[in-house]
Amino acid sequence: MSHSKTDMPPLDDDWESPAAVTLGKKVLETDRERGYIRASFVAGDGFVNRGGRIFGGFLSAMLDGLCGHAVRLTHEEPGTPQVTLELKTSFVGRADKGTLTGEGWVRHRGKSIAFAEAELRDAAGELVAKGSATFKIGR
Repeated sequence: MSHSKTDMPPLDDDWESPAAVTLGKKVLETDRERGYIRASFVAGDGFVNRGGRIFGGFLSAMLDGLCGHAVRLTHEEPGTPQVTLELKTSFVGRADKGTLTGEGWVRHRGKSIAFAEAELRDAAGELVAKGSATFKIGR
């Protein structure tokens, strides 16, 4: 399903982007007060590189999604626009196909800029990647 800018569904808390759906994102827990999210992602056959591990770009996308969702939870108005200005990813462990669980949280939020961090863990709870992101909030 494709959407143009004019026919996008409302960007409320229940709507997930097509990218999040592709990543197999499932929200497990949120805390609006803290700007916190815990979610899982499903990395299947289409996510692996030539070495048989999850391609780093997919891990970065998952971390970006966790950070962005954490920031989105802190908006007073649903649908407030935001965009990632910077994303840093550190690959710290082996990431194989399967389910990854991630946590994202807001470190600092101002009126127009927010900073968030996230971590991804494998099924055994081992850290595979962590990231930090800066977001511009509003138009």
